[in-house]
Amino acid sequence: MKSRWVNHKGVRVFIADFSGYANDAVALRAECNYVTHMLRDEPLHSVVSVSNMDGTFANEDIIRALMELVGHTNQFIQKRAVIGVSGFRRHFLDVFAKVVGDLKFSVFDTLEQALDWLVGDEPHAK
Repeated sequence: MKSRWVNHKGVRVFIADFSGYANDAVALRAECNYVTHMLRDEPLHSVVSVSNMDGTFANEDIIRALMELVGHTNQFIQKRAVIGVSGFRRHFLDVFAKVVGDLKFSVFDTLEQALDWLVGDEPHAK
């Protein structure tokens, strides 16, 4: 699995790495299960996280897996950034957030930008 904890400027950040799965819902679901396992013992509303969606596309099974993931892990997230989405995919992410409900995030072009924002004092841009 690719998701992992990193330290950025002295702050522990979780990287939910869903990059490169294309349309492979089975592999993405395995990553989702791993993310759930990694976060389940964290204090509520304590995790700062960046989700990397680069090279992964939306289909019915992937959307379902991500919706289930949010249902299990959203309670642990304090602040969330997303990278790897632009153009139509950015629009789709906004629609996904509205369907899911309580899903706040900010979108960035690079991992470094996302990490800097996560460890800073700025509130959600979205």
